[in-house]
Amino acid sequence: MQGLLSLARDEVGAVREAAFESLGALGAREGLSTLLEAFEDEHIGARQTAVLAVGRVAPDAGIDAIAALLEDPRPEMRFSAIWTLSYLGAEQSERIAAALGDRDDEVRALAIQCLGELGATGSVDAIARCLDDASDSVRFAAATSLATLGDARGAATLRASLDQPDRAFAAAVGLGDLADRDSLAALTRLAKHRWRSPILRAAAARALVRLGDPAGAEVIRRIVRSWRIEARQYGVELVGELGLTSLLPDVTRALRRSRRAERPVYESTLEQLAPKSEKAKALLASLRQTNHLP
Repeated sequence: MQGLLSLARDEVGAVREAAFESLGALGAREGLSTLLEAFEDEHIGARQTAVLAVGRVAPDAGIDAIAALLEDPRPEMRFSAIWTLSYLGAEQSERIAAALGDRDDEVRALAIQCLGELGATGSVDAIARCLDDASDSVRFAAATSLATLGDARGAATLRASLDQPDRAFAAAVGLGDLADRDSLAALTRLAKHRWRSPILRAAAARALVRLGDPAGAEVIRRIVRSWRIEARQYGVELVGELGLTSLLPDVTRALRRSRRAERPVYESTLEQLAPKSEKAKALLASLRQTNHLP
């Protein structure tokens, strides 16, 4: 530990940053004072890492110092404070919500994102007001977080984002969470578009299943059979999430040709299907037995 504390004083900023990260990963409470001092480090990466590390090594003792950074003139420190507060749990939602009026676009967008992930339903009206924000990225963040929280006020923004490559996936997921019927035609086109990425098509198909359209399950079936590992895994995850027991034969087939490292995805899906399917329950038992073999 003394070695890390010594490196935390190194003259090279990148070395200090690595030391702070290690102190956080180890939960080294004896490094708290060093980390707090590092909030003023001249190296931007080092000082941001120090904030995250304080949240790990001493969440109780360091919480006030982290929260005080929400008023810091440096946007990257306000950003780091929000990120760390979100790591500390939903009880920090009120503090994070105060950043919805921050003067920096990225800070506002992060605050919105974190509130959605924390399930901060008490902040939905404040988030909804951000749908009129001057920043396009903040408006989109508001729409996706509202969808996560079950509020449909951002649905129009999500629908308008289905044609934007960098936003289509999140938009499709959000519209699926809302089971937005006004998006049915656009989601159908996206799910069946042969030239779009299979993961994006799977997200659109997920929304179709939630809307009761059988075409969604058929798209997911094809993706579960995909040769692309990342697409296949996402398809398998969706089978479990959506309870698609009709696709169990396809999951079984994919499992037979899967790598050992992929098995946790199949196990999770089978756990979700087991209450509805004896075949899934039997396959889950077999998979677990195989996993315990040397």
